[in-house]
Amino acid sequence: MIVAAFSCKEKEPKFDCDCESATFRVVKDANASYLGKGILQIQLVSEDKEVYESFVTACSISDTLKITPDVTKPDYVVSGNIKKLCVDKNLILDQMPPKFEVKEIKRGL
Repeated sequence: MIVAAFSCKEKEPKFDCDCESATFRVVKDANASYLGKGILQIQLVSEDKEVYESFVTACSISDTLKITPDVTKPDYVVSGNIKKLCVDKNLILDQMPPKFEVKEIKRGL
């Protein structure tokens, strides 16, 4: 009797960096600008208390949002989860902003 074992390898690698992936960072009440096509520019604060900006792509977002006319004056406040960024040492991927699971978005000042 001959027993053969075959191993199947996935043809395309899967990346744990979509809207269902692990949360990389929780964002609460951050100032943000809406750039259109689901992309937000969010003001975050580092551990050293430095303010910096990060771009994210919303997993889902309202069609009623208006593009921020001047990104130096954010006009939204957002809360949600930044998902893990796609990184693979063997591949060069187009740098897309990480996914952002929006929990709340409201008009700022």
